Amino acid sequence: MPTSHSHLHPQSAVPSLSRLGRFLAGAQVLKETLSMIFLGLPLVKAAPLVLLSALPGVVLYLLHWHLALGRAGRVFAAVVWGFTLLDELWGLFLFQELDSPTRAQIRMLHWSYFLGLSFIVLALGELGWRWQIRRVRARRNVHHQAMLAGRQRR
Repeated sequence: MPTSHSHLHPQSAVPSLSRLGRFLAGAQVLKETLSMIFLGLPLVKAAPLVLLSALPGVVLYLLHWHLALGRAGRVFAAVVWGFTLLDELWGLFLFQELDSPTRAQIRMLHWSYFLGLSFIVLALGELGWRWQIRRVRARRNVHHQAMLAGRQRR
């Protein structure tokens, strides 16, 4: 009778994203979609060369889809969220350079960046909290303590 050898293979060493992390990535995708439609398209119509500066945002948009689907580890997610923070600030700077934004565009811009920065801070905070929890658990792990003691003896 065949037996399963799944007990011989350890779980992935790369910790995956939590439900909250995937939800925040999905919320960021939704926010970015609406921002592209209502803020990005009018800006591109006014100045088509701005499209080139939006390419990093498009790459981040695709990476957020990757995060929302749960296919990335926490370190990768932290890097993506860090670049997202830079992209949000870059986008805010570019939009401020627009000659005469309408009142509706300014209102949408403020909501977009408020939501975007909120999602980023929550995601990075959650990743940091989970990293700290994992670190504390590793210190409590007897096997981990034995490995550390063995390394110190060398």
